[in-house]
Order: sequence, then C-alpha cells, then structure tokens
Amino acid sequence: MRRIVLIVLMGLSLGSCAFKGALKMDCANFSSFIHPIEMTPLERQIRALDLETLPPAERELANRLAAAELAQLDDPANLNAPPRPDRPVLLLSGGGQWGAFGVGLMNQLVENRQFPDFAVVTGVSTGALQSLFVGAGIDRQDAQGKAIRDALEISYSPARESDIVDRESIQALAALDGAMANLKPLKRRFEQRICPKIYDPKSPAGQAGVCIVTTLRDASTRKVLLGMIEANSGEFGYVDVQELLAPYGNSDADLAKATQCLAGAALASAAVPVFYQQVRVGTKELYRSYYDGGVRQSVFLASVADAQRLAREIVRRKRAELLGRDVPAAAPGNGAEIYVIRNGPTVLPPDQVVMPGYPSEIDTHADALRAAQRGEAIMVNQLEVSSIAGLRLSRPGGAIWFVSADGYRNYTPTYDSKITCGPIKEAEKNKNMMFIPAFMKCMMDYGRNRATGGEPWIDLCHYDGTETRAICRRPDGTMPGAVGRR
Repeated sequence: MRRIVLIVLMGLSLGSCAFKGALKMDCANFSSFIHPIEMTPLERQIRALDLETLPPAERELANRLAAAELAQLDDPANLNAPPRPDRPVLLLSGGGQWGAFGVGLMNQLVENRQFPDFAVVTGVSTGALQSLFVGAGIDRQDAQGKAIRDALEISYSPARESDIVDRESIQALAALDGAMANLKPLKRRFEQRICPKIYDPKSPAGQAGVCIVTTLRDASTRKVLLGMIEANSGEFGYVDVQELLAPYGNSDADLAKATQCLAGAALASAAVPVFYQQVRVGTKELYRSYYDGGVRQSVFLASVADAQRLAREIVRRKRAELLGRDVPAAAPGNGAEIYVIRNGPTVLPPDQVVMPGYPSEIDTHADALRAAQRGEAIMVNQLEVSSIAGLRLSRPGGAIWFVSADGYRNYTPTYDSKITCGPIKEAEKNKNMMFIPAFMKCMMDYGRNRATGGEPWIDLCHYDGTETRAICRRPDGTMPGAVGRR
C-alpha cells in the first residue's frame, strides 16, 4: 500500500513539475536594462562599503529624468520659463490580491480630480503591474484615460482564481514543484490588457487597435520604474520602462516583442519565491532568474528624490549655457512630495482559527509548509512596515503621504450591506486561495470608499533634526501634544 501511495504522489509531482518549471520570457539584453538603486551612506556603512566612492546610479537616473525637459529647451518659450517645481513621486507596494484596494483608490481619486500629477511612479509586485497603467495615463480626462482605468479595474476583477494563477491543489507538492502556483494565466491576462491589438484582437479594444505599450514607450513626462531582485546576486534593481521599450517600433512584430519585454519585467517583479512560479527573462542563450522586489523592500525610493534634484540642476545648467548667462538655482527645500500606497494592511491578522475558543492552526499543526507560510507572513508584514518607515532615513523632512488598507476587515461594501470584507477572506473555503474574487471586489470598493470619504492620506511623522523628536499629525490633522508642535 505504501508503494502505491508513493507512486501516486511521485506521478502527481512529476506531472505538476512538467506543467510548471520556470516561466521563461523572451527579451533581448534584458539584464542590461536593470539599474542598481543608489544606497544611502548609512546603508553603505552598514554593508562595510566605501563611503566616498559612490556608484553613478543616481546621475544615470537624473540624466533620464532630465531628458524630456532638455529636449523642450529648443523652444524659446521653454528656454525663458521659470524653473518648474518638483512634481510628486508615487510609490506602489506589493500585495497580490490586495492590489484591488489600490486600484479602487486610484480610480476614484482620478474621478474626483484629486490624483496628483506624478513625475515618477515606482512599483514592486502588484504595484509594478499597477504602475504601468499609471504611467500610460490613468489620470487622463479623456476617452483613452477612461479606457486605461477600465482595463486596470478589469485586470483586478477576476471571475475565478484560475484567471490569475494555476494553484497547486496539493500544497505540500510545492516543495517538489518549486512553486504553489504558476503564472501563465497572469501572463496571458497581462498581455491581453496591455496590448489587445496583438494578444486579444477579437475584443473591442483589440479591434480598436489599442496597445498601451506605445503610450508607455512614448511617455515623456512620467517615468515608470519597476523593482525586482536578481536571484543570483540577491541585489535589488529597477527597470526604466521607457528605456526598456525604446528600441521597439510600431509594427506588430515589434509590439509583440515589446509586450514580452514588459511582461517579463512586470512578472519578474511579482514572482514571490515558492509561492509563485520562478520567472526567467532573457534569450535562449541566457535566461536569468528574478524574484519579487518585495523580497528586499516593499516600496523603493532610494535615490529617486535625489535624482530629481540633480535632474533639475542639469536642466538649469543647460538653460544657462543656451542663454549665455547665469540662471539662479531653485530655492533649497525638501524636494518633491512622496505618496505611498500600501496595497494591503499594515496590521498582521492572527493565524487561521480552527474554531472560536480553540487554538489556532499554527499552535496545533507542526508541518513545515504551514510554518513556512506563517513565517513568510510575519516577515513580509515587518518588511512592509520597515520599508515605509525607512523612507524617513533619507527624507527626515518633507511630506510623505501614506495610505493603507487597514480597517478593511469590518468594512461593509456599498453593493451589499449584509457582508464585510474580513470574513470573506477568512472563510474556510477561501483560506488557501491566493486570489479570492469576492474579496478583491470588496477591497476595490473599500479603496473607492477611502478616496470618497474625506482625505485618505496621512502625513508620516517628520524629524526636526535633533534625532530625538518626532513631529507627527493625527489622521484628522491635529497635533498630539506629546511630540511637539510645528
């Protein structure tokens, strides 16, 4: 009997392994488009790196940020215009199905005409997928903008889990397969939304010739940066979407290649080890493995804000050169405002309870998979909070506006007054699901509600330079007396 069971399990595992394996995405020279993130002096010191010889990552990014404005200096009106103020930066976190919250929030902010004009948007994991729609013009107040918002909403409105992932029915086989779910459905769904002209030609958007790959490629006023981990080195890097797509033209063949490169970058940023299928991007001569950017940090800013300031200085010097006279530098300040959307809660919910009044499963089951899953949930929660708090290490002052899905559990959606979001996710039938359509619908509604019911953002605590005193505001804008006043 044991032999029979063993043979069945081996057959299941081998079949599943053949079905999964790594997801290989073709994109020529992909690794050359990955840029390192500039570490802060503090991070360099902790890593025992040279504090004096800083890598050129910051200047490279500054040159790319300045390129669009430099190109406009040929127009005398732009040449003599006063310096432009720094535009805000948007940071989108990971979160898988929780990304529905960010989608509802952003789409409602656009409809309210309260969506800031972002110069740069960065994203990891589900945030990387969202950032492509933001970069393509989610905030446009025309038919194309509405089409982009609709495509984003549809992307996060699956009818069933299998629309996004093929999940292993026997979770324990993940140890043999290398992943609990493969990403082929997500790849297909991504292609159809990003370039329906090529990948979904029978749809209305496909028949209309829609392919926002070209919109992203040609965007000159908003940079899109996708963060990921190079698995071999373990280092965090980002892909500049406009730079990645620049080599491709408008022919169907080029659009297909460009979409594959973009899909490779987006899925690489979302490939959580063990949970999702490994993603390898490159060509048949060399495919390299990449992991979800959230393995190192939930949101990334690092040198982006500093590169913005340097880009402004590059433009100022070029303007002075063309005018033949000095151009005053902008007044020093705290730089661009930063907006952070945490696609999910910051409060870690307790482990699944078997029955009210009884111990949780983690207290009654000792299997390795359950322990790994709970450990991963705890580490991810700490990483999310630490990544956001760490923004203040490089930006002690200046506005960092933050919103999360905290409070979701007891939220009653507008479309059904008899339910709340939390119990949907916690239902026994849903406990092993990675993407729960009913829960995602509830979270999207919650995001819209947060954008509708007053100011959704809180201003994260500032530091006054003494290294001891935090200056914070309550969500309603009032000042707690215990931490001082501004």
